[in-house]
Amino acid sequence: MAESQTGKWSLKRLLKHTGLESAELPLPALFLLGVAVALVHVSFDYSLGMPGHHGLEFLTAVVFARLVSTQPLAAAMVAAGAASGDVAFAGHMLHSLKAVPLYFLTGLLVDGAWRILGDRCRALPLAALVGAAAYMAKPLSMLAVAGISGMVFGFMRHGAAFPLVTHAAFGAIGAICGALLARAWMGKHKKPDPAA
Repeated sequence: MAESQTGKWSLKRLLKHTGLESAELPLPALFLLGVAVALVHVSFDYSLGMPGHHGLEFLTAVVFARLVSTQPLAAAMVAAGAASGDVAFAGHMLHSLKAVPLYFLTGLLVDGAWRILGDRCRALPLAALVGAAAYMAKPLSMLAVAGISGMVFGFMRHGAAFPLVTHAAFGAIGAICGALLARAWMGKHKKPDPAA
């Protein structure tokens, strides 16, 4: 890559200093990826009138991070960034605080699936299944809280089954997008085969 006009900095050198020149994402980059997800969440209203729609960007980031990182809690680190960003940027503090444990739950479930299934999670059908199951845990846990406490959450106006289906669908689609991005990222950073 060519040096800049000043000869002092180039994009390649900048990426080397941040750790982003290799396929491995350092922990701060994982956290910032989560913060970027929170920014997307609060900046774009594409609700479609369907519960769980933010699973698209959240599971894309979580699965991407999980598949390109060797950190044992990569998905949880993205979830930490998303939770922090949501609390910092969202205008509705109660909603943000309710979302924090749900971000972590999803991230930890993806990390747990990776620990159990390993590289098999790179296959799109399995990535979709993991994403669907991990994101469906969000409405399941909220339904459990509602059943115990009598609280009513906004998504419940659709009944119980519809939010489970939409969360699973958005989680699966987001996970497939994350797995495809991870393939592209790893392919771009693949070391050439010396035997070739």
